[in-house]
Amino acid sequence: YVGTGEADMRSQISYGNGVYKSTDAGRTWRHLGLDATRQIGRVLVDSKNPDIVFVAALGHVYGPNADRGVFRSRDGGATWQQVLFKNENLGAVDLALDPRDPKVVYAALWNTRRPPWTIYPPSYGPGSGLYKSSDGGTTWTELTAGLPTEGLGRIGIAVAPTNARRVYAIVDAKQGGLYRSDDAGATWHLLSGDDRIWGRGWYFGKVVVDPKNADIVYVSNTSLYRSTDAGKSWTAIKGAPGGDDYHQLWIDPDDP
Repeated sequence: YVGTGEADMRSQISYGNGVYKSTDAGRTWRHLGLDATRQIGRVLVDSKNPDIVFVAALGHVYGPNADRGVFRSRDGGATWQQVLFKNENLGAVDLALDPRDPKVVYAALWNTRRPPWTIYPPSYGPGSGLYKSSDGGTTWTELTAGLPTEGLGRIGIAVAPTNARRVYAIVDAKQGGLYRSDDAGATWHLLSGDDRIWGRGWYFGKVVVDPKNADIVYVSNTSLYRSTDAGKSWTAIKGAPGGDDYHQLWIDPDDP
């Protein structure tokens, strides 16, 4: 499954046209709809059922639209249900699943708007926040205990594969940084406010956990940063500030 979106955020003419699926390892692709979502931040597949798919749709970045939020398919993308929607200005930008219990889903909602007169707009609209579902996306609860509220914008989330109660969130807010939960999202604590890992959070906002060690976590920004102490301290391991951008990271689960 592939979710499409705007190729260059500086462009005002390029945007995605929904979701595509390949059943032959990427040689051919079939369009599955969700055209009006325009910007898709994440696509996740149930680890136990490849026909169950979740899509985080940010929506139209230049104006309001209703085709945003979290969508779910239970038939391999043939049909879609909008399972998390708040309003026409609030979209979804990231998702994470409990690797051992895919009925547990985390979703980050984000209210952002890109006006035509600037490429670096404020991206802290009301309603941004982190949500959790324990029934496969049918019902959702907002997670707030310990998370910042002032100037809250984009959130990136990741569940540790070896410890599902360990959840990380890279948060763009007035008190931004790397937050961690050790009780499956019930409560959160700020582990690091290091500006290197969350500065320009509206542009980056991705976090990934080592498949075999819940204390090793990576954050993508102008450099790629790694923490080996569960988010307390960070080291740049690739790139140089101002020279490179890193927007996605995948770790081989068999050879991390």
